[in-house]
Amino acid sequence: MNRAWSRREALTLLALLASCKRPQERCGFCGMRIDPKSPWTAELILQDGGRQTFDSPRCALLAWRMGQVVATSLRVQDYYDRAWHPGTEVLFVTSSDVLGPMGPDAVPVDRARAPQFAREHTGTRPLAIDDLTLELLQQLH
Repeated sequence: MNRAWSRREALTLLALLASCKRPQERCGFCGMRIDPKSPWTAELILQDGGRQTFDSPRCALLAWRMGQVVATSLRVQDYYDRAWHPGTEVLFVTSSDVLGPMGPDAVPVDRARAPQFAREHTGTRPLAIDDLTLELLQQLH
């Protein structure tokens, strides 16, 4: 039977399609669902210019350091203002009392505020991205 869709049927179908949820993005390392509003989200910039998203800086750095993702750089959100910054422009505080979505994390903080953050949140000294070795990241669990 070949018949044209009525206006009502077409609108009903459009409403059903619009109400379907898109699959939620998942962390490229641990597979956890990523809350699009999360201040912990991090991105690795891939060699082809694309991006891979992670639920936390630790997951992004582990994927990068373990060679699971070939990337040129990391982008993270600053702890205080939640603005996106290249990983080379912030410092990372480890072992603080601030926990990420997967537990202990390397908290990205603006370089000027990092020493204060470390003092106030019992963290270790602030570290540059190159100081975050695979061994150090694995110890954060």
